[in-house]
Amino acid sequence: MDSPKFIPEIVLIADDLTGSLDTGLQFRKKGLITLVPLDWNRPLPKAQALVLNTHSRNLPGDMAYRKVFRICRRLKAGGFYKKIDSTMRGNAGKEALAILDAQRIARAIVVPTVPVMGRAVEGGILRVHGVPLLKTAYARDPFHPIWTSRVSSLLEKETGEPVGFIGIKELRKGASHLAERIKTAPARLLSLDAILQSDLKIIAQACNLLSGEVLPCGSVGLADELSLPIQRKARTLLKKKGTRGPLLIISASRNPTTATQIETAIEHSRFSLLEPNLARLTNPRNSGSEAKAVAQRLGEELSRGDGAILTTTFQEHRPGKETMIPKVLGRAAIHLLGKLRLGGLVLTGGDLAMGVCERLSSSALRIEEEVLPGIPCSTLTDGPFRGLRMVTKAGGFGEKDALWRIIQYLRGDHEKKG
Repeated sequence: MDSPKFIPEIVLIADDLTGSLDTGLQFRKKGLITLVPLDWNRPLPKAQALVLNTHSRNLPGDMAYRKVFRICRRLKAGGFYKKIDSTMRGNAGKEALAILDAQRIARAIVVPTVPVMGRAVEGGILRVHGVPLLKTAYARDPFHPIWTSRVSSLLEKETGEPVGFIGIKELRKGASHLAERIKTAPARLLSLDAILQSDLKIIAQACNLLSGEVLPCGSVGLADELSLPIQRKARTLLKKKGTRGPLLIISASRNPTTATQIETAIEHSRFSLLEPNLARLTNPRNSGSEAKAVAQRLGEELSRGDGAILTTTFQEHRPGKETMIPKVLGRAAIHLLGKLRLGGLVLTGGDLAMGVCERLSSSALRIEEEVLPGIPCSTLTDGPFRGLRMVTKAGGFGEKDALWRIIQYLRGDHEKKG
């Protein structure tokens, strides 16, 4: 990867593709041309907001540190933002330290709060819709099982470094007070309370006062509040009409939220549901033929209707196969795209999105506009599928009707109502 000759206003470092896109969307909404490279063997694209997916969420911590450090040490930008998972999965602490070391930044603040998605930190405890993180389904992530709901404790165990904490009362004394607290803190990593979007606004204002001295680490919530020198109202470049061709939704997420969203989408649409044979899909000797068989079945369904859902969400968990399943589903999608032009593609889950996008022979994704809070629509900038609309969604994001509303968006139904 070569450093960009054009210096971006901001570089966002994310550990998976859906996170790259949903948080990059917040900078697109500020009017910045926002690109996510897919092929790192090519020069980095010219973008005002450059979003780099290190694909490091499930790497061992030390390996993730080295990967992020190597990427960041040669980069120049007006500012940096570290995207972290809103439920603290991945290597948030190690990767934050890598950016601090590579860019010689003094401190990082860690703020996973996303009020619109029910994520809030109070008294140092991360809650999802009021439930402590440890008592949610996110705590049972096969790669990063959670052992506590306290953000600072998670970071300390991960990094081996002391982690400071600033509570909600101190934060609400205002941006100037908070900036001074951050600047004088002895620890390099700080966990901050934040409950409301107004709390995130105060944190963003403090970051502006400490420009170049602090690395903001957060999800879509904090990114939405950051101000940049050249931000302006985003102009939508997409054609305002429903797309022709059938729609395909693919989900490899096991999140209960996704399961509910699929059920709601099927209830309201005429989409067929296809579930692959997981025994064959996860067998290296049969995975290739199963991918082709799935693509053929999808093609038949899509030729008769206006959409289909391919999913493993409702099937039995297969330990040790978590990374293989999205890759093979991605292969099936590519087989299908070679024979059928889709009106839109919806991908749920970061590994799945990566498994599809890395096979599309495109250099980058351009983030276009917001479909729903934290859910972007992007297009491929080049390659054989240039212009294909793709909506990506983290497994736990969105209300129960999110997939149905995405279908309406891609059909153009939202424009007819407007």
